[in-house]
Amino acid sequence: MDTRDEVEKRPINGNASPKEEIVQLTTREMTKDEHHLATLGYKQVFIRSFGMFENWAATFTTMNFVSGLPVLFGFAMYTGGPQAAFSNWTMVGGLSTIVSLAMAEIAAALPTAGGIYYWAYVLGGQEYAQGNTNFFVSMLEILYPNAAVLKEGWFAWCISALTIILAAIPNCVSQWTIRHMLRGTVYTTVVLMAFYFIWFPIAASRREGFQPASIMTTFYNGINTAVDSEGNTIVQASDSYCWVVGVLFGAWEFYGYDASVHLAEETLSASTVVANGMWTGSISTWLLSVLTLIMVLFCMQDFMGIVNGTYPNNWAEYLVQLVGRRGAAAILAFTWIDGLLCTGVIFLSAQRITYAVARDGILPFSKTFSKVTPKHHLPVNAALLMVVLTIAICAAVIGSTVAFSAITAAATIGTNLSYLIPIVARQTVGRKHFKPAKWNLGAWSIPVSIIASLYIAFLFVVLMLPQLYPVNAQTLNYAPIVIGGITAIALGGWFFPFSLGARYWFEGPKRTITEVELVGVQVKGCE
Repeated sequence: MDTRDEVEKRPINGNASPKEEIVQLTTREMTKDEHHLATLGYKQVFIRSFGMFENWAATFTTMNFVSGLPVLFGFAMYTGGPQAAFSNWTMVGGLSTIVSLAMAEIAAALPTAGGIYYWAYVLGGQEYAQGNTNFFVSMLEILYPNAAVLKEGWFAWCISALTIILAAIPNCVSQWTIRHMLRGTVYTTVVLMAFYFIWFPIAASRREGFQPASIMTTFYNGINTAVDSEGNTIVQASDSYCWVVGVLFGAWEFYGYDASVHLAEETLSASTVVANGMWTGSISTWLLSVLTLIMVLFCMQDFMGIVNGTYPNNWAEYLVQLVGRRGAAAILAFTWIDGLLCTGVIFLSAQRITYAVARDGILPFSKTFSKVTPKHHLPVNAALLMVVLTIAICAAVIGSTVAFSAITAAATIGTNLSYLIPIVARQTVGRKHFKPAKWNLGAWSIPVSIIASLYIAFLFVVLMLPQLYPVNAQTLNYAPIVIGGITAIALGGWFFPFSLGARYWFEGPKRTITEVELVGVQVKGCE
């Protein structure tokens, strides 16, 4: 078995002629990981040094409940209150774990950086800165409540842009910095959980005390915002409808399971480790987050005060009530750091998928964005592209709740639909030629896929629903419009005439290593 250092130091010769490379490949050994990747059509380019911890951490920290739960806490309180929040979070977390299992089986068989994009082709035959910015701005408003600059959209955009740039830096340096970014994010998660499970109950006991058990059955419908002439709320959305909308509390948190697979080409024993990283990252997020939510609800001081909070994020109001202004500022500052690191992990996935798509010649200037640095073999150009695009999107949504809601809802819809396609294809059109890996679900594969597919289909409908009533220009859910626009652009790009449309030139993933080059290669196991 190769040691990690030996794997990292193995030379990658990109300058040899095809004939010379054939000789090299037929006279040298390949690890099982390299050979498996080669059979999928790709030559080993990245350095393989990540293990189970880093792969698990990729999914665990991408989901990042210690920051994600606070971002959505205010939303959960007015879309059903504690009762719906706990029920929906628990249900969605469990169903999401089932989705991760269905995806893990595919990842074990097809462990490439392209992930879902590659799976969809083979089987078919063909998330932060805004929320993180709210934490940072909320902290500043608590400390400096009269600073007018904090109300300006450009200031929030600058904070977002700074966060994005800082998050991208570790992904452009070396695998050492990436490994420590992943570990650092886990460490900040542990610290924040210590705040929730130690500081919060101590603070609650010194203030108004804990909520009674009845808090878990407290329901609140806050999505009706219209009032009559006497100041009474006009009920347009029923409690049942409010409960359904409250599903989004968990839906916006429990996705990103594919983060592990985007590190597949850098992971040792990828087929097994990636699959385990996906489902263990999901189930650990689910179980730990349920316990955290229970603690948060019982330590809550003033429910209506939180619902009507004046800070950019209702979580800031929760903290001020519980630990005071300075304590709230300290926790929000640390949450921002955690969010910064988690944004870096998300960039890690985005960088790898961008590289994988460019490697297959799909993007404009694909040769540029598929290049890796000569020393550390990192796709830095792909990272720079992601930085520019993300900052541009932030410029469009900062200061506009409507735009931000539309973008986030559309992104969630698109992400979940991207999960649905390979899961369905694996059990239908791709069933005959899909070869399960050593790690597989066996007889559970079909029922798990059915449950996962039904859940994603249900989620698709919920994500399209209005989240506030009455529906007007400010409360309309623009996600269907955004999804429709993106779909129209995609179809236009596919069917564009004059031989410019993708249907004329896209032939699927491009092999970077041929079957001829694999003849005579000796495979040395690393599993």
